[in-house]
Amino acid sequence: MDSILTNWTTKARKFKEAHPNVASALYLTALSIFIVASMIKNSQMFMFFSQEFIFILELIPALMVTIKILFLDEHNGQELAIFFLMEFYLYMSSYIAASVSVFYFSFFIIGAKNVKAEQILKVFMLTNIAFMIVAAILALSGVIWNYSTTRGLYSPVYRYALGMAYPSDYAARGLALLLAYAVLKKFRLRLPEYISFIAVIFWFYLITGTRVDLLLSLLLLVFLVAYPKVKQLFKKISIKAVNIAMLVYMFLIYLIGFLFTCFPSNKILSLINSALSGRLSHEQTLFHNFPISFTGRYIYQPGGGSGFFIDASFFRILWMYGIPMLLIAIVLFFMLNNRFLKNLNYLPIELAFIIFFISAGIDQHFLDASFNFVPLLLFANLEMFDKGQN
Repeated sequence: MDSILTNWTTKARKFKEAHPNVASALYLTALSIFIVASMIKNSQMFMFFSQEFIFILELIPALMVTIKILFLDEHNGQELAIFFLMEFYLYMSSYIAASVSVFYFSFFIIGAKNVKAEQILKVFMLTNIAFMIVAAILALSGVIWNYSTTRGLYSPVYRYALGMAYPSDYAARGLALLLAYAVLKKFRLRLPEYISFIAVIFWFYLITGTRVDLLLSLLLLVFLVAYPKVKQLFKKISIKAVNIAMLVYMFLIYLIGFLFTCFPSNKILSLINSALSGRLSHEQTLFHNFPISFTGRYIYQPGGGSGFFIDASFFRILWMYGIPMLLIAIVLFFMLNNRFLKNLNYLPIELAFIIFFISAGIDQHFLDASFNFVPLLLFANLEMFDKGQN
């Protein structure tokens, strides 16, 4: 078996030497298709497409990436065995939860091996921007529903989704694009770019009124302005300390949801719930009606802006996918920290990861490759960050 793999690896290496761009082109094409499929599912355009079509649109890029992993990447037998075993578990877990985002996301994390980070970021940004423009045009022209809502019954301020599923989704995509651009520029912006950043932040808040993404965008702006000092700070912080801080944050997110379930009338917890647009109330429903299952469970979530929906990614991971998936997620978090903090030239990616991680305690977008690009860079080629100094 080892000799067969060695022989195949040799042939694959020779093929890549003769066609050096094939592997990256295959991955990037698959990624763009998959992002489009994910965005269709999270937009008002989904009504134009059948479930079968969307399934195929997700399956084909996953198969394309599998071809890259098997035939163009250099993996030994043990690595391939682990890959298939993990994909089998993720498929079963996703089947139980009736949500395949984690299953497909994993293909693109592993398949990004040796693909240039700048190429991944550019494809991520261009695909998102193109889709958002098309969706906005269709929404404003009345072809698809331009979902709108107010924050309260008597609020005069309307929030618009511009073709996305909800205003919060539109705002989250804006934040993701800002983060991707900041990472692509290695957190070094010129004055016109800072002005543009502020204008984009203002635009997304004006349209969506989403406070969480506004605060995270402002945190990104602070990181950008104070980047030299932030980099000096991280020279003094160990990877272990960052891992512990993230575990503490996750624990606090679960704890706050549990405490609100036990003490819903507490003034401080009620204030937090109000600031988070009622998210703690959904977590209260989880604790009351859906005991944690080791293997995860299907949970009906009507959503619709006022119906029950699990917003926080941490709660989605544990309740929908089960305890083993939570442990896998924690291992992934540690791997990301280890990759991006061992070399401080990669700190821009780590700062983006920190912002996504904070968001994961509130929003559901961490598990979606069309929102969260950071895991895609785990095995990618990060040479662009070694050129010059950040």
